[in-house]
Formats: sequence, structure tokens, C-alpha cells
Amino acid sequence: MLKLKKYEKVYLDDGFHIIKKGRVLIKDILSNGKIITNENVFTEGDIIGNFFELLEFDENELMVDMGVEIEPLEDTIVEKFPVSKKDLDDNPLLKKVIFQLLKKVGVKLTHQLYNKKGYLLFVLKLLANDKGVIIKKDVKYENFNISKSQFYNLFTLLKNENFFKEVNDTFVLNLKKVDEYFEEELDTV
Repeated sequence: MLKLKKYEKVYLDDGFHIIKKGRVLIKDILSNGKIITNENVFTEGDIIGNFFELLEFDENELMVDMGVEIEPLEDTIVEKFPVSKKDLDDNPLLKKVIFQLLKKVGVKLTHQLYNKKGYLLFVLKLLANDKGVIIKKDVKYENFNISKSQFYNLFTLLKNENFFKEVNDTFVLNLKKVDEYFEEELDTV
């Protein structure tokens, strides 16, 4: 159990905690030093932590380590809260819901982790099946959080750099090259 005074910042680098008393602000601190501030105030009963820890490695392969910094807005008590991957394995529907939410948040985090090229590759990899195949009509600039001109410039660049090729009505990612790109990027993060 942690008893925290108002504005006493604490870094939580593993596990989950439940707020027993008080209100806190949360910041996610990425391994590259970037900080993502949450706009919400977390209060009694809320669970805080790095929920990406619940993902299996293959689902989490493009994410980096992240810690959570909490800043109490008043005297606060937080307590370790046991959550495990086994808990999710025992409840497949809950696991699916949490995975979908984390995937959505993960895409938004890529803007903090990678440049635009990395972001585009990340989303393309999410659109691809396990063989790297993406149906062409599923790739529309409107589905990416970048301008139309940026999308087409980057898409052309990725194609010219052989990150994917066009085959009939599909794009086929060069998964080995994409994975190598992210390994190199994460080494610099």
C-alpha cells in the first residue's frame, strides 16, 4: 500500500494498482522519454497501470516499455492490484474487449513513438493478415490520421523501398523488412 501526499509524484513501472482513496493524474512515460498525459482524473476504485503488459508478445511486438507516473491531487492511497494474463485467458470475451481497446490506443501511441513512415507501416501491418496480405480497397487515406498528400507520398515511398508490392487486388507486405524496420526503430527509442 502506498500513502501519497498531495502532488507527491510516484513512478509505477510494473503491475497494476487500485486507488483506494483520493484523486490522481496519470502520465504514461515511454522508454524514449516521451510523456503522454491523460486528460482524465482517476479516482477511488479506478485501476491504473500499463495495460499493454496484458498482451501476448506477438500482439505487443510493436510497442515499447512504458511506465506510469501518478500525481495525487490530494492525499491518496493506492494498493497493488493483482491482474494476470491467466485472468484474461479464463475470460475470452473480456480478453477480446481489452485487446481491442489496447489496439485502438496503441495506434494512437504510434504518433508518439514513430515518425509518419513508422506510423503508416504500423497501421498497414495491423490491416494485414498473418501472411502480410492487405486488400487494396481497405487502404484509404481517410483511414489514417495524416493528410491525403502525406499519405500518398509516404505510401509511394514505402512501395519504392520495397516494404510492399501490389499483387492483383492486394498489397503484400514484406513482413521481414517491416519487422526489421521496427526493430531498428525500437533500438533507437
